[in-house]
Amino acid sequence: MVKNLDGKKLTSIRLKEGVDFKRQGPKPTLDEPSSFLLKNQIVLNWYPKIQSQQSKELTRTADVGMPDEAHFEDKHLAFMDFDAIYFELQHFKNERAWHNLNLPREAVPKLLKPRQPGQEWYTILIPKAEMEFTQFDRVRRWEEIAVALLKKYIDHYYKHKKQEWEADHLEYHELREDDPNFLTEYKLQIEQSADAIRTNLEKLKAMLTPPATFSRDWSFGNLEALWFGRHLYQPLLYFKSDLVQVSPVSLNEGERDFVLDLRTFFDQSKDFFKGRELYLLRNMSKGRGIGFFEAGNFYPDFILWLLVGKKQYVTFVDPKGLRNLDEGLANPKVQFYRKIKEIEARLADPSVILNSYIVSPTPYQTIPMWGDRISKAELEKCHVLFQKEDRDIYVERLLSEVVAPPHRL
Repeated sequence: MVKNLDGKKLTSIRLKEGVDFKRQGPKPTLDEPSSFLLKNQIVLNWYPKIQSQQSKELTRTADVGMPDEAHFEDKHLAFMDFDAIYFELQHFKNERAWHNLNLPREAVPKLLKPRQPGQEWYTILIPKAEMEFTQFDRVRRWEEIAVALLKKYIDHYYKHKKQEWEADHLEYHELREDDPNFLTEYKLQIEQSADAIRTNLEKLKAMLTPPATFSRDWSFGNLEALWFGRHLYQPLLYFKSDLVQVSPVSLNEGERDFVLDLRTFFDQSKDFFKGRELYLLRNMSKGRGIGFFEAGNFYPDFILWLLVGKKQYVTFVDPKGLRNLDEGLANPKVQFYRKIKEIEARLADPSVILNSYIVSPTPYQTIPMWGDRISKAELEKCHVLFQKEDRDIYVERLLSEVVAPPHRL
């Protein structure tokens, strides 16, 4: 990995030092799912579990095609030992050291009771036959499923409450190379049969080992290592192959194209960058990167800095397709262009200006659920830009807008 922060003082966002949800935050009590938890349902796939226990039976079931989906009904709950389930959940809570979480026993059967369509917080993928009461051993399996579901729910519930509270305790800080959001290495798992890939990855590794000689794009088959001198480390990987697993996950096509489009504009627009410095960093995912509770626990893909004099224009950019982004303009990820300005006002540093953009690889005309109701101009006002149809202008528009005089959103 080649780093090029070079002592540059770039402003980022983090949780304030000394802030501790367990000691200082409210004590959450396990309760009904919020709209966020209903929208982000838990899916529990029980097919692999059955496969390890009843491989012959599963083989016949799996041949049918799509997995069956199920929810608990009253007939399942009637036979369960909720004291035993509750004991397992208390043990889970203690293992996580979540001593500030209240876990009332009555919440357990309440969460599992049948719900109206659209109000379920989980889906079980399991053969229909496994949910029929044909032998008493099935009850123990249902209890095992219930424990697995509730553990996942408690994990989501607790972390959601934690992030909700922490959202009001953010601060600006100077980005350093030891920041958890700063990637230090890639990990690649390669199939034994992929000898050619392994050989070429060794070549790339050698190019990145001091004294590093990596200074341009490098590719082999479906692997691309991108060089962009304004990104805070090199390279960025784009890799489409079932033979190699990359951690952290490699760029997808929209993310790769954004980096290439930004690089092209930087290389061809010397006049625009007179007196301005550009920097880019790929944002890590949950646990290391910068996420925003206000936008449904949103982790934008990139952080972009434009330095002009004593001001830092910090912009969160997310290349994201819009076909499956429901709720139209009301979607939290779209509305984050407003929420980020509320965070800016709360942090109150006039030298730092925050913005957020979605860069859509989905062409405007192919968004069936939005096209008839929302004009392209309306989407652009909400900081949604279109990558493919406006490839020659969208990067310049984004950068020009962030440094434009402030206007009321």
